[in-house]
Amino acid sequence: MPLAADMALTQGRLQDYVECARRFQLRNIERLRSPALEVKQALAYEQRLRQGQRFHTLVLQHIHGTAPDRLAQSLHDDPELAQWWATYRRLGLDSLPGTLYPEIALQTQLAGFRLLAKFDLLALEPGGDAVIVDWKTSTAPPQRARLRAHMQTIVYRFVLARAASHLYGDVIAPERIRMDYVFVAQDGHRERFDYSAAEMAADEARLQALLQEIHSAEHFPLTQELRSCRFCSYRALCERGEAGDIWELEAEVEAEMPQASTLDFDQIEEIAY
Repeated sequence: MPLAADMALTQGRLQDYVECARRFQLRNIERLRSPALEVKQALAYEQRLRQGQRFHTLVLQHIHGTAPDRLAQSLHDDPELAQWWATYRRLGLDSLPGTLYPEIALQTQLAGFRLLAKFDLLALEPGGDAVIVDWKTSTAPPQRARLRAHMQTIVYRFVLARAASHLYGDVIAPERIRMDYVFVAQDGHRERFDYSAAEMAADEARLQALLQEIHSAEHFPLTQELRSCRFCSYRALCERGEAGDIWELEAEVEAEMPQASTLDFDQIEEIAY
């Protein structure tokens, strides 16, 4: 069964393929419902997801003009989220350049596919810098090497470099792009990834090869990395054991990243390039 002609490939879908081609097939081609929980502690996992979603909503409301004190008053029921919000307020947005674009999507064409990125926040200044901000609520220490290799870091910077002119008014040099992961549950710890023309060329080559491989694939094999199966909701179909522990998942510094694979990015408003 081929990919749907109108499917946009996102960082989450590409990460599925990189981690397990079979999971990519089940989720994105066959579009099967997930038959199992991703982790053992279902209620705790759902709570973490809700907290993350609620935090992102608070940031969006603040950028659109709601007073931060008023937003803080709504957090009496969740002290942990209130602490994240206090960290966000302390970090502030003043250091970001130009115009802020929260929760915005950009896309570009590559190897016959739509490559789409939905950003938590873009800060763009004509003639200046372009900053991608991605809020993380994981409580585990970040693993920089893992973040650097993750499809989110690769796809987001590449798509911005290719498609930013629709917001920016001009082509943006890769050297003026950076991506900041901000860990609000870790006192605002920041992992910064600058960009360059050489990195962009390498990313383009890798993405093109990956997209062509997906396009021509006739078989989608199971991963040999059995640890990944512990957090896969399709593991029962593959007879790959029991669910992992939510705190192990957070130790992978991807407490929120599984959401990206299940959201329907085809339904969001896009800016095409």
